[in-house]
Amino acid sequence: MKTKSEIIYFDDHLIIVDKSAGVTTVADRTGKSDSYLLKWLHSQFDEVYPVHRLDTNTSGLVAFARHLDEQRRLSQIFEERLVIKKYKALVIGIPSPANGTINKPILRLPNKNQVVISNNGKESVTHYEILETFKSFSLLDVTPSTGRTHQIRVHLQHIGHPLLVDPLYGGQEAFYLSSVKYNFRGRKDEERPLLQRTPLHAYFLSFPDQKGMKLSFESALPKDIAAVLKQLSKL
Repeated sequence: MKTKSEIIYFDDHLIIVDKSAGVTTVADRTGKSDSYLLKWLHSQFDEVYPVHRLDTNTSGLVAFARHLDEQRRLSQIFEERLVIKKYKALVIGIPSPANGTINKPILRLPNKNQVVISNNGKESVTHYEILETFKSFSLLDVTPSTGRTHQIRVHLQHIGHPLLVDPLYGGQEAFYLSSVKYNFRGRKDEERPLLQRTPLHAYFLSFPDQKGMKLSFESALPKDIAAVLKQLSKL
């Protein structure tokens, strides 16, 4: 499997991977993709079991268990919300207030990999805080208290500030420098996008180990998102 994903920690019980964007965590539902993180790990470890997932185009930290007892333990920890997960998200616009909580239930649409805000959905809570602003864009620190599919993406859309690139939930198809740089000198018909994936990065993961001691892991912002931020800082 071709991947820039990296194993940043492992012991007898668990594995922590810094996943690159564009790689699925487990096999997709179509069965067409033969390239996914769990298969890559199986080539290096005798036993590996998934605990949680990141969207294909979301980068960052993912935990895997090395045996079934640990999978059950970690799954219980996630269920009891004893895990702290933090993301960095680049969004359109500047949220007001600068920090807040989005508490809106989420319903998964039948036979679709998409969710909507609905009173018939499951409880979903997301906390956010502005880290930096760039004229009409913002970098947010996002902490979900629940772990619903596409939770952060649909919650940010709900408050009117979708991810910069996220056509499924109100963002653009891709981000081009010419869209924000008024003196852009290149030919737009030949311009390559600066970003073609959702700018969402799971940069922090923390939970108790088998002895109750806190384990914490961090991941640096990927080059593609960092490059966009650098260009936005020049506006």
